[in-house]
Amino acid sequence: MKFLINEIAKIIGVTTNTIRRYENNGLIKSERDPSNYRWYKSYDISKLAMIRLYRKCGFTHDEIKAMTEDRSRVKDICANKLETMDKQLERIARLRHWLKDNIQLMNTAELLKDNYVIMKCPALYYVLYSVDDMILKEKKRLDTINCFMYEAPEVQLINILKRDEEKGRYISCSGWAIKEIDIKKFNLGDIIENNEYIGYYPSISCLYCTAEISERDMYSGKGNDILCSEVIERAYDYLGKNNYRVNGDIMEIVVNSFGEKVSALICIPIAR
Repeated sequence: MKFLINEIAKIIGVTTNTIRRYENNGLIKSERDPSNYRWYKSYDISKLAMIRLYRKCGFTHDEIKAMTEDRSRVKDICANKLETMDKQLERIARLRHWLKDNIQLMNTAELLKDNYVIMKCPALYYVLYSVDDMILKEKKRLDTINCFMYEAPEVQLINILKRDEEKGRYISCSGWAIKEIDIKKFNLGDIIENNEYIGYYPSISCLYCTAEISERDMYSGKGNDILCSEVIERAYDYLGKNNYRVNGDIMEIVVNSFGEKVSALICIPIAR
């Protein structure tokens, strides 16, 4: 039995232009009648259906053509595509992991607004890209930042506030952090091994609170001053009243920097 191109297009669920494109790419052949109309056989239906299924799986025209020209390569080409898809799924799973965690951080920031809670922060590995507004440009540092950004799940933008007692102010050190548990879980140990640009923030009891600073103040350079004078000093009062002392560098986890305000979780390490 023979079919015109419009008939077979309806059966397969594609346009006639799609079938012509398959034919132009050498994936299928048609017969021509004296009037130059394309005719296809019943076998072509199954062949076109298989092409559509492979296209749905992301196979290129060249990959499909290679399979049509050499049957012995079909299984190997399919296996290679499966490996590619597995890597894509793994990456999507990691991105989903990050997104889910970031939503949780935003929820925590909302719940802690004008409140405090004491709990252990997760241990983190971090790499800095600036110290006191000075951009750090060493090649290995930039390579590490790139690795953190694109290879690691649940990477977070952070600021570590280090107290400069001589100048009586905090120095803001900005960078990217990964949970220690994720380094192990996703076999990313090669990122931190023998890397002089990676620091470690231990798991320690912290006072958590929320900071919200206007975008205008952040752009004007007043953000860190406002954070220290309003949010941190108020937290210090709370600690003093409850017989705690600050026990290390303060960490700020940025959870949302879109819109008119920048929201962050502030983690102040504490001890009795």
